[in-house]
Parts: sequence; C-alpha cells; structure tokens
Amino acid sequence: MNIRRRKKSRQGAAAVEFALIVPLMLTFTFGLIEMSRISIIKESIVQASREGARIGIRPTASSSDVQSRINEELGVMGITTASVSITPSHLDTAQPGEEISVKIEIPISEVSFIPGFFNFDGVDISAETVMRRESTGT
Repeated sequence: MNIRRRKKSRQGAAAVEFALIVPLMLTFTFGLIEMSRISIIKESIVQASREGARIGIRPTASSSDVQSRINEELGVMGITTASVSITPSHLDTAQPGEEISVKIEIPISEVSFIPGFFNFDGVDISAETVMRRESTGT
C-alpha cells in the first residue's frame, strides 16, 4: 500500500512542477520568436537602405526615386511605418563624389508580433547607408 500512495502523491508533484515551469517556458519561447522577428526586420531595413542609396548615387536620381525603391523593399515585409531621411534632401544639387546618406528608422512597437508584451517603448530599429554620388562619365 505504501507504494501506491507514493505513486499517487508523485502525480500531483508533476502537475505542480508543470504549472510552475510552463509560464517561464512560454515567456522564453515568445521572447525568442520576438527577437527573431526583430532580427529579420533589421536585415530588411539594412537591405532597403542599401537599395535606396544605390538608387540615390545615380547622377539622374531624385529623392522620390529613392523613397519609392525603399518602399518597394519594405513592402515585401509589410512595413509601412518607416521614417526615411535622405541627405542631402535634394539629390539634384549633389555633386559627383558627394556623400549620399539614407537612414531608415522604425519603432519596434510598430513591427512587434505581440505589442506591449516586452517593454520596447522608445526603442527604434534603424539602419543607415552612405555612398558617394557617381559622376555622369563625361
């Protein structure tokens, strides 16, 4: 009879251990998913800033050309809330050899799977690419 009692009491202990561990494991799992998503978004923003800068260094490029290329790249991930800054703001005045900078910023709270689950308020994902303006070749 002692063996049966020990077995029954052990079943209750397993349920308690499970109840204590599940919230911790779920937090780790969702945290891992969230950090992976942020990493994917970061790589997408880096790619979009590079593509925007590649367009911007062309001699005939305009700021709207750069913006539309960035929107195309970010649209693949469904990102529509990006803040883009292009320096100089009027590319038609940029001289050959001058630096063209494309910076993209997105608040983490805008791209999070579970908004508010982790406290990322005021934290942005950003990427910046700087390239030199090409000459016309003449």
